[in-house]
Amino acid sequence: MLVEQRDFTLLGKNQRHAHISVIPTGQLRVNILEDNAEQEAEFSQLWFSKTGTKTLLVCRDESKVNWQLDLRNQDAKELEHLIESAQEDYEILMRDL
Repeated sequence: MLVEQRDFTLLGKNQRHAHISVIPTGQLRVNILEDNAEQEAEFSQLWFSKTGTKTLLVCRDESKVNWQLDLRNQDAKELEHLIESAQEDYEILMRDL
């Protein structure tokens, strides 16, 4: 179980850069490099919404949005795959214990 890390250029006029870590214990850590801001979320708080050529990644608690990122569809698809793989790896590890 390794932490997977990726760097993505966010959509929008500022084209900020996000360093994203997928942590197999069920967490996502996002560091916006230009803002030196870090956000975290549990996998269960994440929601992907595809519209046209972009996908909105939203972190929310019940009805409150904590933060959101505009990603390219391809980047969002890769991130979704990394999250799914991390969840599967964690489940396998827990079963084997």
